[in-house]
Amino acid sequence: MKKAICSLLLLACVAEAENDEELSDSVRELTGKVEELEKAVAELQKKLASYAETTDEKIKEAEAKEKTEALAGKTPEEILKIAVDMIEENNMSEARKILNAFVAKNPTNIYCGMMLFYVGNSYFMEKDYKNAAIEYMKGFKANPTGSKSAETLYKLALCFKQLDEKEKCESTLKKIIEDYAGSEFAKKASAELKKIGKTQAKGKTI
Repeated sequence: MKKAICSLLLLACVAEAENDEELSDSVRELTGKVEELEKAVAELQKKLASYAETTDEKIKEAEAKEKTEALAGKTPEEILKIAVDMIEENNMSEARKILNAFVAKNPTNIYCGMMLFYVGNSYFMEKDYKNAAIEYMKGFKANPTGSKSAETLYKLALCFKQLDEKEKCESTLKKIIEDYAGSEFAKKASAELKKIGKTQAKGKTI
């Protein structure tokens, strides 16, 4: 389109140089029409882009609705498996939607603690330790005696470590050792405390 305008302008210049007024007027008229056409094409492109964006949003909404409806008859275990599979596939956003939707609809369900644990895990894997810590705390509060409670606290302690909240990290690790003595995560918490102790000792020496 731009090349056509340039060609017409060049032709206009030639016409003027040769004092051909009729040809010059015709070229100017054509140039104006080409410019109008170019503007019309640009407007059409904008409308098409806007339409495509709206269509994409509608498709996403339809897909989300379809997924929600598909989960309607699923058990908590099945919903959890679907969400965990999504997390493993790095589809964090959709997994969080599914897990949070379950918690919102079933706030007193025994599975809420585990659902929130995996919401926390999704953030942890993205290195978003602040949001991960929030979800781990919510998960532990929802079910402090659940099968994931010790692991939830351990992951929470690791979040505090990454956020440079040493006191919270140490107190959480000590709680794991006291409340879950002999467990896998009590051993991990003890090892983590030793690491922190060594790091602090090195810092004092330096």
